[in-house]
Amino acid sequence: MTDQTSTAGAAAPDARPTPGEKLAAASLWLPVVAISVTAALWFDRLPGTLPRQWNGSEVTSTWPTTLTIGATGSFALLGAVVGTIALATAAADIRRVTMLGAGFIAGLSAGLWLVIAGLVVATGSPEPDAGAWSLLALAAGAYGLIPYALSPRRTRDHPLPNSGPPLTLGENETGAWFTTVRLPLFAWFSAVAVIAAVVAGVVAVTAATPGASAASITLILTAVIGLAFASLRVSVDRRGLRVVSTLLRVPIKRIALGSVDSARTGTISPREWGGWGYRVLPGRSAIVLAGGPGIVVQQHNGTTFAVTVPEPELPAALLTALAKR
Repeated sequence: MTDQTSTAGAAAPDARPTPGEKLAAASLWLPVVAISVTAALWFDRLPGTLPRQWNGSEVTSTWPTTLTIGATGSFALLGAVVGTIALATAAADIRRVTMLGAGFIAGLSAGLWLVIAGLVVATGSPEPDAGAWSLLALAAGAYGLIPYALSPRRTRDHPLPNSGPPLTLGENETGAWFTTVRLPLFAWFSAVAVIAAVVAGVVAVTAATPGASAASITLILTAVIGLAFASLRVSVDRRGLRVVSTLLRVPIKRIALGSVDSARTGTISPREWGGWGYRVLPGRSAIVLAGGPGIVVQQHNGTTFAVTVPEPELPAALLTALAKR
């Protein structure tokens, strides 16, 4: 029996953040600073409620000023935190697009706050005419292009691992292999989701905001999914291939030995599979934890399953040998 423990994507030198990527992450904190500073400067000049929706030039709904600050500030902070977490080496493959999404959230949040509160301060009216300023607030989401442009395009070429010679088992011989693959980024992602769920829950209780309760439940479910993939045990034995969440103790994927036609090593890229986590595409599926080597299993029904693991040569050869007995 072979036991390996690793952290996915932990030590790849080219996965370390570049100065441009660090600057991109730092730029995501500017919207947080903008909201914090202007909220402190304008608070005494703002009424108890601020506009939330307009119908032409008429304000149709309002919400408390403190809630406006809390909501826009929390979402801007969420974007900044997500962008900072993306500097982890395990996030190298999706770092650039993560910076874009985080910048969109942070910029849109700051834009909404600055337009709404700025109009009230500038006009002295608690219900000012938004006019074309509302479009400017939405356009602030384009702020995400700044950290996106600062992040260099990465071309991570992973050489195809050598599968090595076939593994031969005697008539009465068997074998077992397992490894634990940890991806701290998913744990951080879950932590951020929990914090956001708490914020949404507080909003739902204190302000009775429609949709806040649903958002809190969705974020909690998102956190659970993140925890499921934060640490996985991948094993190969007489039962076949099994992928189990070590934190939640639930199976993620099972392929019975009788369903295995063959197994080989291969290079698995999140870009080719549509991202991280459990990916399902026509005729194939994969558990993608990081870009790099993994086990690729061809099943008798013609479908393919892949999972990223370090040093997949031995488990691929073992799975093939067990399946052909």
